[in-house]
Amino acid sequence: MITVGSCGYDSMHKIIHDRFFPDGYDDHVLLLIKTESFFETNGITQNMPPNTVMIYSPHTYVHYGLRELHYNDDWIHFQLSNEDTDLLKRLMLPENKPFTLTHLGSLTEYSRLVVQEKLSSHSHKQEIMDSLMRSLFYSIADQLYSETNEHVHHKYYYPMNRLRMEIFNAPYKKWAIPELAHELCLSISHFQHLYKHFFGTSCIQDVIHARVKYARLYLCISEMPVSSLAVFCGYDNELHFMRQFKKLTGMTPSQYRETHRHQEGERVSRS
Repeated sequence: MITVGSCGYDSMHKIIHDRFFPDGYDDHVLLLIKTESFFETNGITQNMPPNTVMIYSPHTYVHYGLRELHYNDDWIHFQLSNEDTDLLKRLMLPENKPFTLTHLGSLTEYSRLVVQEKLSSHSHKQEIMDSLMRSLFYSIADQLYSETNEHVHHKYYYPMNRLRMEIFNAPYKKWAIPELAHELCLSISHFQHLYKHFFGTSCIQDVIHARVKYARLYLCISEMPVSSLAVFCGYDNELHFMRQFKKLTGMTPSQYRETHRHQEGERVSRS
């Protein structure tokens, strides 16, 4: 059984993020980092690109972070039972050594589900989290040792991945394909081809998904009117915002806010 402790999904830090624990943690910690970062291991500081994974074993020296703004990661503290102590070794997953993957999209979705289950009151939540964590680790191993990881050797992969992380961290900006292509000294068609090749989706679709995700967050944590939220998320047209939001979520922004409040009210009443 894999037991999940404290955890967080899409944790964004708008201040300099510097985590330093010389004696380490009492349990394992998995980090899925969506921005650039640094790690100090064996006295050497290493700068890492977005899409970096780190698995800290218990009581191991910890020092990582980002000396700039807008660090973003998923993090999960977990413990392995006696029968699973060799799980990470069997999957050949590096411990205490950061490594980079092609993309974190599907992996962070597992993180989101783990955090969601951690906050739930399901009678079988421990079993569900155990299953999700195993799926997460198998997915990491599959990507780490798959042939598709050859993308990381392409000279445009890291610049485009950095740009993609900027889109997800600031979806409200006026992102335009011609300007982005010009920034990388690429033609528009070549830029679009490479983006789809690396990430399996178009840049415009990423902008839309990032904006809707941003809107979902602020619908849940603020009382901002939908018209103001549309502008806040980068839309010039409220109706356009509402159409894209409903297409991706199946609900209008107002319906989404009301549904979330109802679910949150039920959760609080059960606790």
